Amino acid sequence: MDTEAPKSPSRHAASALSIFITSVSAAIVIGGGFGIVVAAFMLASANLFGLGQTFVWVGLIATALAALWLSLWTFARSLHVERRLKEGLEIDEPKLSIFANLRGS
Repeated sequence: MDTEAPKSPSRHAASALSIFITSVSAAIVIGGGFGIVVAAFMLASANLFGLGQTFVWVGLIATALAALWLSLWTFARSLHVERRLKEGLEIDEPKLSIFANLRGS
């Protein structure tokens, strides 16, 4: 099985606009999906176990921050991967840093 990426750049490389739209779409799907599922689970738990309003607000804020970070990371990672593929390079291991993905290192 050949796992090497081609050495020459792709002849049908995507435009910067299509890469941006793809990255934004991936960020919305991943971050939004995570946020909706966790918020629904937290609200259902609060209702089922009779937890207070403070728990709900703290949980919603924590969920929103986690979903925002996940969205930004997904956007940066998608841009990084598309840039590497456009240059004909292999996809590297993901890094947890948003800035490391934006720098391209």
